[in-house]
Amino acid sequence: MPDRDPRSVLLIDMGGVFFTYAFQQALEHWAQAAGTPAQALHKAWRIDDPFDRFERGEIEPAAYLAHLRRLLHLELDDAQLTAGWNAIYGSVNADLVRLLRTPDVRARFAAVVAVSNTNALHAPAWRRLYERDLDVFDMLVCSHEIGTTKPRPSFFDHICTAHQVPRERLVLVDDIPEVTRAAAALGLTTHTYTDITPLQSFLTTL
Repeated sequence: MPDRDPRSVLLIDMGGVFFTYAFQQALEHWAQAAGTPAQALHKAWRIDDPFDRFERGEIEPAAYLAHLRRLLHLELDDAQLTAGWNAIYGSVNADLVRLLRTPDVRARFAAVVAVSNTNALHAPAWRRLYERDLDVFDMLVCSHEIGTTKPRPSFFDHICTAHQVPRERLVLVDDIPEVTRAAAALGLTTHTYTDITPLQSFLTTL
């Protein structure tokens, strides 16, 4: 693999790092639309094989919504389900945006890449919501577009190929400890995000 730029590539997770989200808001939206107790939807909801396949782009939105309708026993149409599915988003992490725009960060890394386990319904929604701040990234890598999810090796190898770097020159910032542990085992440098101050300190060590 050609080794052109000696600097590392910084990977920033989207949900939980770049922006806030709460899936509970989707369940509450559907409960209100269907006139169903939210508690019943909480009990029925689960991350299952169709969910994982949807995040890998193996299921079309209409097919996943049909599965969701059966899973939650809802009589809502696709538009109502989609409205709830995309009701989860909160605010952008303004401190992180400012940090990523600093000359020090831009000089320290060959590229800053957004990474997300997402799907064909969520990604267009957050791309619209956070459009004005997404220019801080040199590249957006979405699981449903490349057919694999974090922390699978193939997800990170996709970025390695795009930037012509080995895994050892990828630096992942993610809020899920299981993801950062798995990525570290693959050779990445990782940081489990909790707040902006520890992240700033971490970046200065690289």
